Amino acid sequence: MMASTSPIQGPVAAVVGDLVESRRHGDQRALFNAIKGTLDQVNHEIQPVQPLQMTIGDEFQAAYGTVADALDACLMIRLRLAATCDVRFGIGWGEITEYDRSLAPMAQSGTAWWNAREALDIVAKNVSLQDWPRGLRTWIIGAETQTDAACNAFLLCRDELLSAMDDRDIRVTLGLMLGRRQVDIAKDLGISQPSVSNRKQESGAAAILRAHQLLKEAAR
Repeated sequence: MMASTSPIQGPVAAVVGDLVESRRHGDQRALFNAIKGTLDQVNHEIQPVQPLQMTIGDEFQAAYGTVADALDACLMIRLRLAATCDVRFGIGWGEITEYDRSLAPMAQSGTAWWNAREALDIVAKNVSLQDWPRGLRTWIIGAETQTDAACNAFLLCRDELLSAMDDRDIRVTLGLMLGRRQVDIAKDLGISQPSVSNRKQESGAAAILRAHQLLKEAAR
């Protein structure tokens, strides 16, 4: 008997994540474990409508109630995996239809997934073009035209800042994103608290964190 069709309530922000050149990674099992551990952590940190799950090949998927939550999740994943592998993301705002809930996210379709897939394709295509920034890793499709344009303009700048960060900048940004105190971040990194504060400002982390906060406030 065919399973009934049941849409997830309301529009959502679907996320499709893709590892960049993962086949070049020397230890595939270690890579798998790092990705799975990261997705599990982010599932606890940011409430999903449908949790982050690995699917086929180099991809993983999730769905969130707001674009702001989806952007936060993508940022957390990228920061946590920065020392392991590069990741790109497509975010699609729209509907998700389930054909068999026990097989989610595989037995699904809808505009949210189609838009997310198209957004991911745009990242993969445009990052190699001469007049596009090399740091681009995230794109969104499906909200109102002006909202998409504003979010993507922000993402172009945010991702370029992230691409220029060194390991300590990344760890400072992650710590601050998690709400940790600067003094505790400094202790973990073996540097002074003023050094953490300087990195926060000079790397662009302060701007990134403030921009994400403004997006969350706008979504309330």
